[in-house]
Amino acid sequence: MRSPTDPHRHPRRTTTAAVAGVLTAALAGSLGATLPAQAAPSSAAGTVTAQDDATVSLDLSGTWRFTLGDDPAYADPAFDDSGWTELQVPEVDGAPQFDDYDGFGWYRLTFDLPAGASGANSVASLGFLDDVDEAYLNGTLIGSSGSMPPDAQSQWFERRLYPVPADAPVFGGSNTHAVRVYDMDGGGGWYQGPVGLYSKDAARAEVYGVEGPLADAATTAWATALLDRQATALAAGDVDAYLATLTPDHVHDGRDLDRRERELRTWLEQSDGTLTLSDTGVEVVEATDGRLLVDTNRTITGTRDGAPYVFDEPGQEFLVLDRASRSEAGNRSRFLRDHVDSALEGDRREYVVYLPPSYYAEPDRQFPVVHLLHGFNGGSREWEPRDMDARLDEVFTTGGLEESIVVMPDGESLWYVDHADGTPWRSMFLTELLPQVDAEYRTIADRAFRGLSGVSMGGFGAYSLGLANPDLFSSLASHMGALNIPPSLVGVRETTPTTPPLALAATMTPEQLSRHTYFLDACEFDGFAFDDVVRGFSATLTAKGVDHTAVVYPDGIHNDDCWLPRIADSFGLHSDQVRAALEADTTAPTVTAVVDGRTVTLAGGDDLALARVEYAVNRNDGRFTTYTGPITLPDRAVTLRVRAVDVAGNVSAVQSVRVAPPRAGR
Repeated sequence: MRSPTDPHRHPRRTTTAAVAGVLTAALAGSLGATLPAQAAPSSAAGTVTAQDDATVSLDLSGTWRFTLGDDPAYADPAFDDSGWTELQVPEVDGAPQFDDYDGFGWYRLTFDLPAGASGANSVASLGFLDDVDEAYLNGTLIGSSGSMPPDAQSQWFERRLYPVPADAPVFGGSNTHAVRVYDMDGGGGWYQGPVGLYSKDAARAEVYGVEGPLADAATTAWATALLDRQATALAAGDVDAYLATLTPDHVHDGRDLDRRERELRTWLEQSDGTLTLSDTGVEVVEATDGRLLVDTNRTITGTRDGAPYVFDEPGQEFLVLDRASRSEAGNRSRFLRDHVDSALEGDRREYVVYLPPSYYAEPDRQFPVVHLLHGFNGGSREWEPRDMDARLDEVFTTGGLEESIVVMPDGESLWYVDHADGTPWRSMFLTELLPQVDAEYRTIADRAFRGLSGVSMGGFGAYSLGLANPDLFSSLASHMGALNIPPSLVGVRETTPTTPPLALAATMTPEQLSRHTYFLDACEFDGFAFDDVVRGFSATLTAKGVDHTAVVYPDGIHNDDCWLPRIADSFGLHSDQVRAALEADTTAPTVTAVVDGRTVTLAGGDDLALARVEYAVNRNDGRFTTYTGPITLPDRAVTLRVRAVDVAGNVSAVQSVRVAPPRAGR
């Protein structure tokens, strides 16, 4: 369901007036921005690239057999596929058979597994398929992504990693991999690897870049005992016992101790006081970077409203352990999946969070937020194969932009509006997701430090949300944005119709428009003529005297190659807005100190946001230490100097706190 257009050819030019005519036929393919082109592997399928007694790395990229259509018999190893077409897996643009066909197709490969691989925990890596798949090994279903018809849901952006059941492979003999694919619209098929069958250690290295030997027996014993303690605690509904297995500074996938406690207590309350924590395929690893890791397939289940419910969906996790305390320390991830339990939607809404490079290094610092909205038939996880974390690290380090938290919500193909006969997405976002982000992450909860960016359909979302909520958002950026498309044109029935941003801007006063800063771009050969939309929106802002940045690049089409290399420009807009707001802030913060015996606790306050609180003990040379927690003073007279610094660089007056020596005999 990615764009069917060859990224190296210019598509037929489509005028703005004709956009409505082509949307129905090609929307799903073209408005869901495509991944950059990657070279397809040329190796023959079934090559063993590395193997020893404990490791198997079976490269299955290369020549597979393929047919259109659908028949459950295709999963059977005994099925005769000799008459099928041969093609390469993966292929940059997917299978050409899907170019003019939407529906089912099957891939099959027969290969040998070495006898020495028997007994190893193994994982099938299928890379990325467009749109939906079911994977079989020797007739056994080992995994699936997306939803098959009649309620088809694309997962073209989801990395396929399927744990292989121990009884599925044939070691020392012939095996058949069969993959059922459903393509919804536009191009489809198997477009990116790695494709192979790996023991867990090989998968760690190949997919995650985690290398290192298994831990010794003693270390493995206490690590697995720790997992057992966690499972026993949740089964008994004992949150305190579970928390006792975590270090005091534990942070795992955005959850510190406080949030983890609140989450578990809520789940237990919903699940009648008991939860089932399951760890399978466990391996304890001495990583080459010095960390002690547990590689596990973990899930937490229970009940909700009397029915079975998955609270923590199954997935491979790397738990980081602290050797000294024999506790779980947390991964301190800066690119993670989160969710809001939406009362409005009656379900979970996922979002991905990027935390900037200084987030953990400066624990008192608060950060601006950019909400990044994806295109049609996309999802929150599509940013992962784009390596968005590495791209953002670059703009915030070598690029010199203002570090920001970036939130990437799952908007499906909902156009970021409230649906009269379905999901109230916009209300959920404004009243549930936004407040949760501000509560759980160290954001600067002020409109001057909150921006919106969007791609294609997401450009519509960013501009329509921003223009309608100037009290919440200050900077708006659109890449290849559908700023002229009313949701009704694509069959969306809204609670209240949303005026397209291009038309809305024409009705707004210069004063209203000037509450935001603007960036928008497109490529000259955009198949939906969104380059003309950029020109039209720019003309409206220019006529009303509103500063903005609008760019139409002289080459390129409606795909990732048009916009992804230019994220520094859109994030540059947000960065400039943040720096202007910081420069405008001249109010100094305040700082207070509370003395309790030989312990001093510091706190700071600011109208905007604090960067840090600092102190110096018996020193008046201008050097301060960043405050990270209560200070224990030595048993003598002490002069403590304290100050606070806010995010704009304003510094409070230095306060001196004199603490007398303890009395003799005490």
